[in-house]
Amino acid sequence: MGSGRKHWRDSLGTPKAFVLYRTPDVWRCAMYFSGGIVDGRLAQPSANSEPDEAQTAAHAKAEELAGRPLAISWEANDQPGWWTGTITADPVQPA
Repeated sequence: MGSGRKHWRDSLGTPKAFVLYRTPDVWRCAMYFSGGIVDGRLAQPSANSEPDEAQTAAHAKAEELAGRPLAISWEANDQPGWWTGTITADPVQPA
């Protein structure tokens, strides 16, 4: 039964980019949408894990936030411990 209210994801719009970076205690991330930014930390993996593990976790988080599958292309940033993810495709297009 619908309440007629929009879901919080609806106001975020289309996902555009993702930033992932390591801090001494945790991996942090920010996802940029056409309508705003969502940021936070990854519960797993640990801060001393390999970047590919954090990228996999960040990708899953991005899909959770977007509410749909996404294709993300990762590139190392100029700053050590930072990666930029570009949303290269949105596999599910609205009808």
